[in-house]
Amino acid sequence: MMKDINTLIEGNRTNHYKLLTIIGNNQTKIDQIVEYLKKNSWEIYDVEEKVLEIAEQFPNDRLKLRIGTEIKKWVRKLGNHIALINSNILYSKEMDKIGPFRAFKYCMRGMKEGILFLDAKLRGNYAIYSTPDRPDYLETELSDVLFIDLEKIKVPGG
Repeated sequence: MMKDINTLIEGNRTNHYKLLTIIGNNQTKIDQIVEYLKKNSWEIYDVEEKVLEIAEQFPNDRLKLRIGTEIKKWVRKLGNHIALINSNILYSKEMDKIGPFRAFKYCMRGMKEGILFLDAKLRGNYAIYSTPDRPDYLETELSDVLFIDLEKIKVPGG
């Protein structure tokens, strides 16, 4: 059953962690949702871009220890309606496999609302990234937030 993006955003506001998590990797559909969000005053942030910027500030041996803290500092400075795209870099060994969900979930409380586009497969209430034989493999339980398969989202006018 399709769900309207506005209904999902509204439902997200009642959660303790206001991180609507959209799972899937259909770039055309992601672009459609992102365009809609931009038109409705959401700020869009490319996570990989920011993480690479943060990484330049620390030697490689310190980055794993600092990345989570630095992401939290960055998010605190942002507005209250943010969408986060292109976050796969956070699955890497160099980023201590923090994963996008763990990196942003705790930042989305109080007045802050976030939408995280997660490039993964949805299995039950788990987002699964990569395959078990790869070093970037990660299973993330999503039960603390509102989550949905990208293909089940309906965008007004789309």
